[in-house]
Amino acid sequence: MADRLSETRGEFDDWADTYDESVRQGLGVLEGHDRSLDRATELLPLASGHQILDIGVGTGAFGALFAERGASITGVDLSPRMLELAGRRHPHWPLLEGHFLALPLADASMDAAISAFAFHHLETSERPDALREVFRVLREGGAFLLVDILFADEPAKDAARRRLAEQWEEENYAVFPDLAEDAARVGLSAAFTRLSDLHGAVLFQARRR
Repeated sequence: MADRLSETRGEFDDWADTYDESVRQGLGVLEGHDRSLDRATELLPLASGHQILDIGVGTGAFGALFAERGASITGVDLSPRMLELAGRRHPHWPLLEGHFLALPLADASMDAAISAFAFHHLETSERPDALREVFRVLREGGAFLLVDILFADEPAKDAARRRLAEQWEEENYAVFPDLAEDAARVGLSAAFTRLSDLHGAVLFQARRR
């Protein structure tokens, strides 16, 4: 895992300076990136002053949408260069180096968590542990809003692959039934919202007893 994390860190350090321009262009699987973030923002119940953890914060675009609604954002990212750029744009945000499997925060220290276009860098076998780690840092009643290149089911994923053809980049994109199963394994509920042909959102919450 250490080698894979190092490789991913290097890729995003190299991409950081052109990242925002790349996602605005919305090519390939990032088609409609900004619209998907805007649509997803309304899916997370939010009170003014809520402490929200943005995992894979990048340059801060997703977290900024919640900050505009009164939330306080803490960002975590694997890439030091991404954190540097996020710090320039959001100098009052606490920004920490870390990743889904090792969040540098205390137990029950955040009200909610968000993440956009980062979860697919995990191996399938790592997803339950990642969910456990996210909910470790959430207070009781907290929720995790995940936005990614993810699909309602395998036929929807296959249709997207065919439509994009040569623009399709094959990575570990999830389908919702698998994420729902991962969530159930660690005592969470999962609700899917289709954002576009390519993007989906999943809201994870602790199951009520």
